[in-house]
Amino acid sequence: MKKMKKLGLFLFIFSWIPWVIIILILPLLTLPLTQKALLGGILIAIAEISFWLSILILGKEVVTRYRRYFNPRFLWQKIQKMFL
Repeated sequence: MKKMKKLGLFLFIFSWIPWVIIILILPLLTLPLTQKALLGGILIAIAEISFWLSILILGKEVVTRYRRYFNPRFLWQKIQKMFL
């Protein structure tokens, strides 16, 4: 069971990587617009598939808890508490 949980956590974290690539790297590539659009679509599909598979493996409660840590509002509150 622990292997499945590790796989689910890996898929959940992995699902964020394609979005980072789309936002930060894809615009900088010297590819034609059609290839960038195709690559963006493929990356979005990979991100969504891995995210939903992680939900199936981990369950909604676990994903909701971990997703809270990636919420900008939660991160901002943590930063404010550190410096105040």
